[in-house]
Amino acid sequence: MSYPINGFHDFHTILANERKIGGVIEAEQIQLRSGEVFSFPVFTNIDYTGSTFYSIGFISSDGVRMIVNVNDISAIKAPMHKRVSEIHNPNYRDMKITEKVNYLRRLYKADQGAFTRPFVQEATLIIEDIGIENVKDLNVDFLEVKNNKVVRIA
Repeated sequence: MSYPINGFHDFHTILANERKIGGVIEAEQIQLRSGEVFSFPVFTNIDYTGSTFYSIGFISSDGVRMIVNVNDISAIKAPMHKRVSEIHNPNYRDMKITEKVNYLRRLYKADQGAFTRPFVQEATLIIEDIGIENVKDLNVDFLEVKNNKVVRIA
């Protein structure tokens, strides 16, 4: 999946529509004006007023959660929109997979085996995002899977 991010408007669009499009935003590095460098930050929030972005939240690969003013950022190296299963940040990946699997279980319980169209669409998006290998205990017979990738909805 991996799509490049071109600016704070892209950050906001992806974060605001996470449930519809899936994935997260991860960069190779973020460097602050103070000289601190964080590897593989995953961006979790961006705040704005009107058309002015003023703060951004991220979790580094060490598990450090930070909220910084956009003026305190020197550089963000190679920000990309990626699937959760593709990110390099192990702390965030594990946390997000657990969160999405729990949500998927609640979704299965609410659907009660009917496999309605909205259920199938949302379940497919979640499974593609976290990887089929993370949902071994759930019934995914409604999906056609090859090489651990969802090919099409059966």
